[in-house]
Amino acid sequence: MKKLLNMFLITNILAALVVFLLSKYIAFFASTSLSDFLFFVVIVIWGIACLTWEGSNDSRNWELDPAAKKAKEMVAGHDFETDFENQRRQNYQFGLIMFIAGLPSFLGCISLIFIF
Repeated sequence: MKKLLNMFLITNILAALVVFLLSKYIAFFASTSLSDFLFFVVIVIWGIACLTWEGSNDSRNWELDPAAKKAKEMVAGHDFETDFENQRRQNYQFGLIMFIAGLPSFLGCISLIFIF
């Protein structure tokens, strides 16, 4: 649980730093309110979650690639399906952690919109 909280904290700090740096160079990210800043933090965190969270979709290109087929035939005794399953599980887990890490910023953004 402590590792998960550390991951949340580090993720939110890094996302806030990215948004702060983007606001210095890109006018679109220059927010005037805390709710806007939190919204951009959510976009950064959930953008990373979207890129990594495959949702356990199978790769369509692996089986069609001739070089991959040849490499798969050359390696004897290796279970590629276990590797793919492990990679899918790790991507799903990391994406879920990123999604959950964005929830406090999202709830803060929504609550600040309704309070002010």
